[in-house]
Amino acid sequence: MENLSIHPLREMEIPAIIQGMGTDQQTPDLLVYDSLRYTSGFIQYKPFRSRHFSVILVARGVLELNVNLFEYKLKAGNVIIIPPLAIREMNWKEGETHFISLIFTPDFLRGSGILGKYFDIANFVKEGLVPYRQIDEQDHHLLVDLIRVINNLLERDKLYGTDLEILKNLCGTILLKIQQYYDDMETDKDVSSTIIYRFLKLLSLHYLTEREVRYYAGQLHMHEKYLSQLLKKKTGKTARQFIIDMVILEAKVLLDNRSLAVKQVADLLNFENQFHFSRFFRQYAGVSPTLYRKGIRDQK
Repeated sequence: MENLSIHPLREMEIPAIIQGMGTDQQTPDLLVYDSLRYTSGFIQYKPFRSRHFSVILVARGVLELNVNLFEYKLKAGNVIIIPPLAIREMNWKEGETHFISLIFTPDFLRGSGILGKYFDIANFVKEGLVPYRQIDEQDHHLLVDLIRVINNLLERDKLYGTDLEILKNLCGTILLKIQQYYDDMETDKDVSSTIIYRFLKLLSLHYLTEREVRYYAGQLHMHEKYLSQLLKKKTGKTARQFIIDMVILEAKVLLDNRSLAVKQVADLLNFENQFHFSRFFRQYAGVSPTLYRKGIRDQK
């Protein structure tokens, strides 16, 4: 296919999130999203990639989160920091789950003055994985209160120069407090972790054209059975499952583009025909492409 690259994974940046929330915002590089206050239709059940950081604090219920094909079920008191360019998908039950997300760009982080000196984003990313932590009750309340102060400032009609400095200092305080829970995280530097990282990188580059485990095993100079066993042991998913999940993720993004017919989606994903694509999507997504477009997410 000559034009496979013309439909990249959907990107959702801060201005688009502000628009989806239906609110006005004074700064294009900092935002607070509160699941109880704002609409979720524009962001829920829709995989996307962003160039910003997301700090997510769960206050109540369960937040189902998929980051770079790894699944998380975050509960009350959990915190996670999602780095830029990570593929993410968020699902939760309206009314039952409450979470707050502090969203900021790398430029904003650099301007805060803590990057490198007090704060290292590498502490929050482990060989391509994004671990989460449980925050104790007092610190959780403190973090939520600080984020709400930030939101209060952002919702004002006008921001002064000193307000911007206050925002930077508040964000810096939040990140430093969270970092305390990551400082003791063990870094897995064994060979298996490097293989996982290399496999995921290869998959992100070749999933449109290479769907067989043997291709990735060959690129990594190992037997395909060993690769799948290693991934299963370390992540709970086989190589085949990762490949399927990546294709389904891209299929959902393309199906969300209503200008594309299902046949065009099948072509872009290099399926032999629309029938084979529909059967594949129904088997692994739990619903047909047509019903997915109607908002039905699972019939299993």
